[in-house]
Amino acid sequence: MVVCGAKRWIVDVPELEYMNKLIIRLPSPPRVCAALLVIMATYGSGIGSAASASGPSRSADLILAQNTVQEKAPPPTIPAPAAAPSAALTWTFAAPQPADGAGWTVERGTMTMGEGMASLRPDANRRVVLVSPPGLPEAARYAEEFVIGVSGTGLERVRVLARRDPRGGWITIADASGAALHEAADGYLVKRNAGARGAPIERLRFELQFRTTNPRALTRIATR
Repeated sequence: MVVCGAKRWIVDVPELEYMNKLIIRLPSPPRVCAALLVIMATYGSGIGSAASASGPSRSADLILAQNTVQEKAPPPTIPAPAAAPSAALTWTFAAPQPADGAGWTVERGTMTMGEGMASLRPDANRRVVLVSPPGLPEAARYAEEFVIGVSGTGLERVRVLARRDPRGGWITIADASGAALHEAADGYLVKRNAGARGAPIERLRFELQFRTTNPRALTRIATR
């Protein structure tokens, strides 16, 4: 191929296969003629006809195709991003339920299983502390939000802690009070703190601070 400015000429030499891939870049039109003369002197006596001076083994047909469009390489394929793991876990406290509240335990205050809900009664400091069942599934580590389905408007603060294994310490992963404690149709919403994700979570601990010691109905706890 001879390249001169915006124009291109393809030089096809059928008998010399490697010449078909030859690219000659020229800065000005007069040198195009000079380059063609070199090619013709080496591989033939003219353009479009077979040369005989060098014998059949040296002859070649020179075919010039002006402004031939080059084939473009296909664009690279970008792989689709992997789907994020689901972080959805839900515990409901509706009847019938086991006597232990589906594996949840209480460290402060009391929890009494009732019909369609669990009744929470804060201690003298207006606190209830709930601990999830052990051996939580892998989805727990990807939770970005926690839902506490407690009735009424007296919930003042929620702190969520997690630990990696039964012998590990508790680490606070969410803490909300005041305006940061959002109330929705399915309960109070607590956003997880900023930071790394993906570390194992063997168990969760919910610390609830109420305005009074009045009993409250708990219908569900969820992560998402």
